[in-house]
Amino acid sequence: MLNGYCKASMPGHALNLIEVLKSRGTAINRTMYTILIDGFCQLGEVSKAKEIFKSTLADGISPDVVTYSALINGMCKMGKLEETREILSRMQKTGVLPNEVLYTTLVCYCCKAGYVREAMKYFVDIYRRGLAANSFIHNALLCALYREGMVTQAEQFKEYMSKMKITFDVASLNCIIDSYCSRGSVHEAFSVYDNMEKYGCSPDVYTYRNLLRGLCKGGHLVQAKEFMSCIVHIPSAIDQKTLNALLLGICNHGSLDEALDLCEKMVTINFIPDIHTYTILLSGFCRKGLIKEGQVKAASYLFQEIICKEGMYADCIAYNSMMNGYLKAGKLHKVEMTIYDMNQNKVYPNPASYNILMHGHIKKGHLSRSIYLYKDMVRKGIKPTNVTYRLLILGLSKHGMIEIAVKFLDKMVLEGIYPDRLSFDVLINAFSEKSRMSDALQLFNCMKWLYMSPSSKTYSAMINGLIRKNWLQHSCDVLRDMVESGLEPKHTHYIALINAKCRFGDINGAFRLKEEMTALGIVPAEVADSSIVRGLSKCGKVEEGIIVFCSIIRAGMVPTIATFTTLMHGLCKEAKISDALHLKSLMESCGLKIDVVTYNVLITGLCKIQCVSDALELYEEMKSKGLRPNVTTYTTLTEAIYGTGRTLEGEKLLNDIEDRGLVPSYTDQCPEWRMENAMDRLNMIRNCRKGTAFNNDFKVLHADHKSIHKAAAD
Repeated sequence: MLNGYCKASMPGHALNLIEVLKSRGTAINRTMYTILIDGFCQLGEVSKAKEIFKSTLADGISPDVVTYSALINGMCKMGKLEETREILSRMQKTGVLPNEVLYTTLVCYCCKAGYVREAMKYFVDIYRRGLAANSFIHNALLCALYREGMVTQAEQFKEYMSKMKITFDVASLNCIIDSYCSRGSVHEAFSVYDNMEKYGCSPDVYTYRNLLRGLCKGGHLVQAKEFMSCIVHIPSAIDQKTLNALLLGICNHGSLDEALDLCEKMVTINFIPDIHTYTILLSGFCRKGLIKEGQVKAASYLFQEIICKEGMYADCIAYNSMMNGYLKAGKLHKVEMTIYDMNQNKVYPNPASYNILMHGHIKKGHLSRSIYLYKDMVRKGIKPTNVTYRLLILGLSKHGMIEIAVKFLDKMVLEGIYPDRLSFDVLINAFSEKSRMSDALQLFNCMKWLYMSPSSKTYSAMINGLIRKNWLQHSCDVLRDMVESGLEPKHTHYIALINAKCRFGDINGAFRLKEEMTALGIVPAEVADSSIVRGLSKCGKVEEGIIVFCSIIRAGMVPTIATFTTLMHGLCKEAKISDALHLKSLMESCGLKIDVVTYNVLITGLCKIQCVSDALELYEEMKSKGLRPNVTTYTTLTEAIYGTGRTLEGEKLLNDIEDRGLVPSYTDQCPEWRMENAMDRLNMIRNCRKGTAFNNDFKVLHADHKSIHKAAAD
């Protein structure tokens, strides 16, 4: 009778029966108490079951493993892990040891709750006590390992099960298939599917859904459609979720016309599109990269006329999809209106809703509005996510409030929210741009402690910032860390470091960096060697640069144009014009085309030693090769001609400058005045390009606007 009442969910009658028995003087034994405890646990009334358990102890009855199992099973169902551990500890202290059934309960609960390591401890205890774990325990553990992303351990455990000849059930095989599909290994997933009959299992709806989802996720849309056509006629092979999985794949990798066709076909095979179907379709209309005015209107129609007016409950996800579409179309006011409608229809926004709206305001630079939204979330009891904090950090960093952004990062951690890589990237980039490298390195070390790696862009910002601060050792360490993390550094990073090392006299360090750059295959060997030549030349070590340059030539390699030019510049600074001109000849013999920059270096060098005639010859040669002299060329030559008093020789040069529209034509003026006017105008143009601020007493030159615009264009 007691057992019947409990099974019929009539615990009140069961307790009345106990009272009747007690009034008759009948002793209540352990089995009766166990039935009562189990009955209340099955109904989820664990607190009442615990009271009965205490009564058992008070009556001097020692619970056995079955009694403990009933109570532990009830607590596991209610998720009371800590209390379960306490009961288990008390049980073992009284000398009652778990049996196979209780171990199965403990392992399966821990696996379901995500406590895989604890489940594995119970698994080990089973064998320590001389018991044998059943196949149910093995399969539960295998599923949990895959579900929690512990792929390596799962693969090892799968091999162990195969060696021990433990049968796989359909649930564990589905987990294996799902794991392969999630990692993009669709071939391996289908291999498991093909061998299911060998394991004595038949594919179920979850098997087909996982395979279809894997094909869609990998972009294998044609194969996904073919697979669907094969399974559509198998009884109970597909459900609404399976069709939705295919629809999601089509929306992500196919066309919207195909998605609409699938929605029509659903009806023909007796599946009516549900709210999830329409939400996927809505997301398809609003997906990234395809936001056009027509699509936003179609999405709005789908949302208003079908979802809202056909009696379907538009949930938060549907509203968020619509808001996302408006955001991508740049219609922030529509996003505001949609979130207002949500509140009116008693569909309460979730963190994602606020994040979408916050993202729109951050893009528009509305920082104060974003802060207000964050405060509104907190006030309404909506817990901000890592995306919320990342958006706030981005907005604050853009407005130069980096210290406050860091405080939000601290707050994020204190609230138990795991910061993502993007949050760190934003802050490190902001600190690097402001050359606050101590703060950037501190955050970089935090990322390493959390087993994160910055993005390639963040590494670049850090390296550049460290070089600007002349923290060369730190920049080398970060560069090598970048390589170790699997990212390929830019050749410009190495070249900048090589230049800095040469500048500080660390030639050996520069050569080591050159060897690293060559070993990584970032640039050809001649480019790597050329970077050393340029580094040495820039820091005044021209002789050493020439030695390395000669070794490149002897090795049968051709240095870069920039290397020739930099070396020429170094020689010209030391007034070794003949050597610089020799390099020009060598450059031409190597088949390299001399550019305007190289000619400017040589012309500047010749003008510096007052060889103006030779400089003018190079100028003419430059024009004869179809090269277009720039402002630097003209400025250097006009200053040299004017400074040496050879104004008449510069008549042709002045005509060229005037023909280019850089200065107005004043043929009625004397050559000296024209030359002086040209010099002033050319210097003004050059200073404008460099962004040099003019003094208030700068002489304003009379010119028509057309000539200024033409000069800027040239």
